[in-house]
Amino acid sequence: MDHARTPEQFVQMGRDVEDRTLAQAVQWLTEHRVLLGGNRTVVFN
Repeated sequence: MDHARTPEQFVQMGRDVEDRTLAQAVQWLTEHRVLLGGNRTVVFN
């Protein structure tokens, strides 16, 4: 992060991170690597 980026670039960077994170979460769910129990979430590597 530096001050050379515009606010629009920061917004795009945030969207990119969200996209990658969602894709990873969906993959882990389909691989049954995520368990939900009450108010806890366990993710297996």
